Amino acid sequence: MNKKELAVILEEHGKWWKGDGGQRADLQGAYLQGADLQGADLQSAYLQGAYLQGAYLQSAYLQETIYGDINWLAYIGIVPDKTGKARAYKLVTKEGEGIYQGGINYLEALEFSVPEVDADINIKCSYGVNLATLQWCIVNRQANSNRLLLMEFDVKYAVCPIGSDGKFRVKKCTNVGECDWDGNLI
Repeated sequence: MNKKELAVILEEHGKWWKGDGGQRADLQGAYLQGADLQGADLQSAYLQGAYLQGAYLQSAYLQETIYGDINWLAYIGIVPDKTGKARAYKLVTKEGEGIYQGGINYLEALEFSVPEVDADINIKCSYGVNLATLQWCIVNRQANSNRLLLMEFDVKYAVCPIGSDGKFRVKKCTNVGECDWDGNLI
């Protein structure tokens, strides 16, 4: 299926969902590796057997699909231990602040918390303490401008967006220590 055909199917599905004619998307068994489905509303689309590995699903609306109940945190490789704690990375500036929004220095304390975390799994980047996989940090680092911290958190307070590229947010975390770029504690 090419981009143009997929665009038509998604447009028709949107019309169908709104009750404006159109046709329900039938993507069963479709090979969608690398497809850009960012922001697509796939609610109630037929997706069984669709090959979505490598598809760009950021902000895609997957509720009421077979993908709506996926544990996206586990999908990106963040799995808790028996106590419900897990570890992930925080990419910070040389000075210790977050790379996108400063204000918190992650080198000055051990524990960090925010009053609220955006619980909307359809929003990629929002309020909360944003953590990520090692791969995400490596891809988004700026040479010699960043430091890598290992953070521990309780997964019950984590929000991982649908189709996450490796970034998610938590309410509270603890700084375990600084790491090298292989992810090992220094």
